[in-house]
Amino acid sequence: MQTKNKVFVKINGQEYPIVGVEPKDYLIKVGTFVDDTMEFIAKTNKHLSTAMIAVLASINIADQFLKTTTELEKLQKEQSSPKEEVEGWKTHYKDIVKELEEKNEVCALLQRQVEDLLLYKEKTELENEELKETLKVKDDELNKADNIINELRNKVLDNQMKLVEAQNKLEDLINRNEQKNYYNNKNIKK
Repeated sequence: MQTKNKVFVKINGQEYPIVGVEPKDYLIKVGTFVDDTMEFIAKTNKHLSTAMIAVLASINIADQFLKTTTELEKLQKEQSSPKEEVEGWKTHYKDIVKELEEKNEVCALLQRQVEDLLLYKEKTELENEELKETLKVKDDELNKADNIINELRNKVLDNQMKLVEAQNKLEDLINRNEQKNYYNNKNIKK
């Protein structure tokens, strides 16, 4: 249980006790406020009784209280609007973070696919290099075989030419021999 404080305050010339759980300074401030309000009303209307001054002071204080309460409610509504807006932004932020996480997952998947494709490309390039090397070896072998074939063709042509020359010589020899035999046979018959 909270301790109650008690102060004595002079209001409109009379001393009144004020009791509350608030600090003594605050209780004195409340009493002084009521006294100032009553004193202002009494100075502006000197013909009013103490009861009428008290009622008018209560009305003025109630008016100030209601206006302050209305202003407070207005400020609270104005304050709640940014709070609602902040809540909306928080929700929007969470949605964006979730969307970003999803896009990060997609990005990571795409990154893995790119890495796989790069590995595949590298492997394919190595295989292509091996194939190129094999093709080069085969091409070299084919060129050597072509050279051998060309050499053999040249030898065949040379041999054909030599054969033709030999056949020509042989025919020439045969013709000479036949002529010789012919003359020999002619000379023998004579």
